[in-house]
Amino acid sequence: MRKSQKLITLLLLCSLLAGTFLTSCSETTSEDPAKVGGEISADAAETVLEEVEVNPLEELPVKDFGGANYHMLGDTNSNWWIISLNSEEITGEIINDTVYERNQFVEERYNVNITSQETTEAVPELQRAVQANSDDYSVVWERINNLIPTAQAGNLKNLKSVSAFDLEAKWWDVDSVKALAINDKLFFACNDINVHTMEGCSAMYFSKVLINNNQLENPYDLVREQRWTLDKMGEMMQTVSSDANGSGVRDEGDTYGLVTGIGQYLSLVNGGGVQLVILENGEEGDNFILNYASEPVIQVTEKVSSLLNDKNLTVIVNDDSWGYNAFYTDKSLFYIMQLGSVIGIRDNMENDFGILPFPMWSEDQGYYTTSMEATAQAMCIPLSVADTDMVGTVTEAMAVYSDLYLIDAYYDTTLKGKIARDQDTTEMLDILTGNRTFDYSTCYGSWNVYTSYLASVQASGAENLASLYSKNSKSFAKIVQRVIDAYAGIPD
Repeated sequence: MRKSQKLITLLLLCSLLAGTFLTSCSETTSEDPAKVGGEISADAAETVLEEVEVNPLEELPVKDFGGANYHMLGDTNSNWWIISLNSEEITGEIINDTVYERNQFVEERYNVNITSQETTEAVPELQRAVQANSDDYSVVWERINNLIPTAQAGNLKNLKSVSAFDLEAKWWDVDSVKALAINDKLFFACNDINVHTMEGCSAMYFSKVLINNNQLENPYDLVREQRWTLDKMGEMMQTVSSDANGSGVRDEGDTYGLVTGIGQYLSLVNGGGVQLVILENGEEGDNFILNYASEPVIQVTEKVSSLLNDKNLTVIVNDDSWGYNAFYTDKSLFYIMQLGSVIGIRDNMENDFGILPFPMWSEDQGYYTTSMEATAQAMCIPLSVADTDMVGTVTEAMAVYSDLYLIDAYYDTTLKGKIARDQDTTEMLDILTGNRTFDYSTCYGSWNVYTSYLASVQASGAENLASLYSKNSKSFAKIVQRVIDAYAGIPD
């Protein structure tokens, strides 16, 4: 969850106000009516408030690391995400230039040399470095689902033991910090250094042409009024879907309510406020709970499956690859994919489109939440790193700078500026990225929880989830215990 961009030192404000009051009181006499009172006007108070805003870069510790090398390893196993770790020169492209300026600032402040390396084999490289007790990599950026096994193998440092990190600060993704910590040990998390922590959010897009042509309610108003629900989404999908070409056969010439992939069943389920696997914090320690037989999950699944299993309403691109083009040509009302895919939509779609948060289960839910992809990148520190103080200090400084400038460069320019066509979409993006859900059913992909859930739901909706739970609960408990034991065996 992202916090406000401005930091105000309230104690300083209070001291300024108190000082002004005490000074005025001490100087006021009955012979000097011009000084009676000492009140500060609202305008003056606002001026004081503005003057005491603190730039967190100025609060960074002063240290000299003597030209030490800070080397980042970044995974590149994707054709759509932006890598924002390093830049060789100013090019005029705002993200590239902001990264360059960030790294220059940190290098000069701490007397370090920042370098980076891209690879499609980040985990094997990390493990090799740890086994060799090598200091080759200061930090590694890799997909969440790939980092979990190497964390359990004891190859990573506990980020909560790094004194330079303020993991509750706004430059860390506090949703990831909370979700990815096990028994107060955190081996990887998302922060603002890499903009893929934004791109890894799932997102819902809609065709403005189909909204207008079918005289549907304004989706933005539905979101604002807390009426954007799965039922409302289904009504709109029903209205739009039709045999547009009159062929009598379901094909790419027809109009559909939704185009998506099989992974996005989970995005809609998470948007309904539930998770297939939850982390329970008990007195005896944390434990993963298989949750897909709970009543809330069954209720949400019933609604989601009724929409996505209906081939007259939804095109699953894993089955019908031509579905990708359906949204680009206004043959689908909605499209669900990662936020990072928005550039492809912009480049392939002539007409206007909008972005929405995921619908709630019901109006009583009261909040919107977005599913975070298990393939989103997180940051870790290899166990073999020798100078944790240097790595922690430099990493924190890069994150602070990124929060101030890089996220704005990505969010305001790449998303809001180039892609968003109106102020409404800007508002929706703020809602979409403001609250993120990390579902362990995909983060821990080897458990096969989501694959078994998906197979059951695609075949029979929510009907067999209770029996699926009965079938898998014992084996799940054994798998989870091994995971908990593996984390417990890692020294602090």
